[in-house]
Amino acid sequence: MFGATLIVLPTLSLMIYLTGIRNHRTLYLNSLISTTILSIVFFSFITIGLYNGWKLQDNYGNFLHKFPLWKKPSSSALDVSGFDFGLIETESFMGAIGAVFLWIILALLGSIIFWAIGAIFWATVLLVGGMLYWIVFRAYRMIFRNSAKCKGDIMKSAGTALLFTFFYNCWIYVIIFGTHYLNR
Repeated sequence: MFGATLIVLPTLSLMIYLTGIRNHRTLYLNSLISTTILSIVFFSFITIGLYNGWKLQDNYGNFLHKFPLWKKPSSSALDVSGFDFGLIETESFMGAIGAVFLWIILALLGSIIFWAIGAIFWATVLLVGGMLYWIVFRAYRMIFRNSAKCKGDIMKSAGTALLFTFFYNCWIYVIIFGTHYLNR
């Protein structure tokens, strides 16, 4: 289900924006169209699932245990023999000491920068992954807890789906309308 979401959402949004280029629709109108189409698809999916009595199981477990957080990358040989600063004359003793000192400072600075970039990248990946896991799986699980009450009853399934569609997509419309109102 998550893989399908990663394919459907960008494809749908790209398709709407590309067709809007020929029609000269505004970003506001394209956002409304794509959000409305996604809401209809979401509503239909939930209605079908509730009517058929779908249930979801949490067999994934703790999300953070799937990633080795403290695993360090393997070191590889880095050939820097052709790299020359040209700033320091290394033919004298003091020049050689200065070059070594500069290399140590740059190596420490580069290590700190690469460590920070890696930490930020992994923190972002874990945060986004956890949020998507909660939104997609937990939200659907909360919705499909009602499938026992709605199984076989299309009106109850559609009503429950409409309620959850409203709650889950209303904030997107608020952002779109609010941004459009503030830009006027």
